[in-house]
Amino acid sequence: MDIIRTLGVFLVYKKKGLIKMEMNELQTLRHSASHMLAQAVKRLYPDTKLAIGPAIDDGFYYDFDTEHTFTPEDLEALEKEMKKIIKEGNRLEKFTLPREEAIALMKEKEEPYKVELVEDLPEGEEISFYKQGEFTDLCAGPHLMSTKTVKAVKLTSLAGAYWRGDEKNKMLTRIYGISYPKKAELEEYLHRLEEAKKRDHRKLGKELGLFMMCDEGPGFPFFLPKGMVLKNTLLDYWRDLHKRNGYVEISTPIILSRHLWENSGHWDHYKD
Repeated sequence: MDIIRTLGVFLVYKKKGLIKMEMNELQTLRHSASHMLAQAVKRLYPDTKLAIGPAIDDGFYYDFDTEHTFTPEDLEALEKEMKKIIKEGNRLEKFTLPREEAIALMKEKEEPYKVELVEDLPEGEEISFYKQGEFTDLCAGPHLMSTKTVKAVKLTSLAGAYWRGDEKNKMLTRIYGISYPKKAELEEYLHRLEEAKKRDHRKLGKELGLFMMCDEGPGFPFFLPKGMVLKNTLLDYWRDLHKRNGYVEISTPIILSRHLWENSGHWDHYKD
């Protein structure tokens, strides 16, 4: 059995060609993959400004400020560049800087979003960076020891995202991706995605004549006769199940005073 230890927290167990990772280990791998995406973007689009690039439950993303409008073809080119970076096998080397030096470094690299992040850190906070090849990024880590550990990567989609989630800030371009330590795992994940698309309720609802969607109510289904039969069957089952377990029903108003939704926090999100 070979054990690769990275930064004391990331373990890859390899036996008979099989690799097993826990979720936190996958997140470390995907966080590193987000840095490889950022490195690929800076190589192909040097004027791009970097925002943030975390691991998430089903992959990773990175937010970019760029005049370039990314297309699916661009994702293919970036993916190809990422695979090149993986093969290069650069070490991800951590280093720290005092606050003023960290700000100076990010200003020198013309990374205004990173400057803002450093300036917002509490006084005395350790400010760490990770370097891989020619690329350096502000980051708390942890990361892999080498880019080679990422054996399979796929960029999946594009989206817009406001800087720091605030609609008053600039809209950035967000690129999503997924990565695994083995190609077979990535292929299995992509297969599951395709199978899920076939079972998408929006697709099936339309094909089976259960409900329709209208522009007047995006996300709200208008149930058709066959859909009502199915819906009422499910409601009858739900009611019977609750009744057998000692539950009773109540009904609350649909329209209530605005201050209730302000108190609950819903108003700012759904006022439109």
